[in-house]
Amino acid sequence: GRWAEAQQQYFKAFAAEPDNADFAYNLAVSLDHLRQGKLALEYYQRAITLAKARGASFDLPAAERRAAQLAR
Repeated sequence: GRWAEAQQQYFKAFAAEPDNADFAYNLAVSLDHLRQGKLALEYYQRAITLAKARGASFDLPAAERRAAQLAR
């Protein structure tokens, strides 16, 4: 239930390592929980792109499905 705090920390982590797909994904999830769909979509898309280029530990197909839902 502390999504606002989580979002701030994930943003700091992503800013420090902008090539880290997992940080982008975690930021997207936190924004999604805060009902910031447009911004969440941007970070899901970044995470997906980074994961395809560098790998990641999150569920890529699930991230792609959620991004598609938000893009509607």
